[in-house]
Amino acid sequence: MVGSTIKNVAFDLGNVVVRWSPELICTRAFGADAATPERIAAIFGDPVWKALNRGELTAAAAMRHYATTLSLTSAQTDALLFQITDTQELIPGTLDLIETLAGKGFRLFALTDNVHEIIAYLRRRYAFWTHFEGVVNSADIGFLKPDPAIYGHLLGTHALVPGETLFCDDMPGNVAGARRQGMLACQFTTADQARLDMR
Repeated sequence: MVGSTIKNVAFDLGNVVVRWSPELICTRAFGADAATPERIAAIFGDPVWKALNRGELTAAAAMRHYATTLSLTSAQTDALLFQITDTQELIPGTLDLIETLAGKGFRLFALTDNVHEIIAYLRRRYAFWTHFEGVVNSADIGFLKPDPAIYGHLLGTHALVPGETLFCDDMPGNVAGARRQGMLACQFTTADQARLDMR
C-alpha cells in the first residue's frame, strides 16, 4: 500500500481523523443567523485561540475572554465550548485507513495543533488512540505547525528518520512544513484520496 521506504505515518487530527468546522461550531452554538464570518473570525482567528492551542491558557480562560470581548452570555460560552468538542465526528474512511496501516506493521503517530481539553474529550469519545504509538500535541510542547520544532519533536522523541516518515495533514502549509524537515507528506482531502496518495 505504501512505498517500501516508508516505515512511519503521522496523522493530523482535525479534518483528517475528526471533523473540525468553526462554521458548524458557531452555527450550533449561536444559531445560523449569528454564525457570521466576523464572529467566527473573532473566535478562531483571535490570538487567544492560538495561545490556547499552544497550551498557554485553559479553555475556561479563553471562554472568559470571548465572553468579555464578544459580549457572550454564560449560556453562549457554555454552548460554544460544548460544540467545539461535540461536532468532532469521525471523518469517513480514515479509521479504516489507520487500521489498514496498523495491520501492515507501520508505526503510527498523531501530530496535531490542539487544545488540552479537546484532546481529553477525544480520548474519552474515540478508541482510535490505541493505534498511535505516540501523540505530539501543540499544547503540550508550545509550538504550532508549521514551526520546525513541532516536527522535530515528533522525529526526535520517537527516533524517526525523516525520509522514512509520511505526514498527512489537510493544510497545505503544514504539509510544506513537514517536507522542509525532510519528511514525506500528503495533503488530506478524503480518506480515499489519502489511500491513493500513499499507494
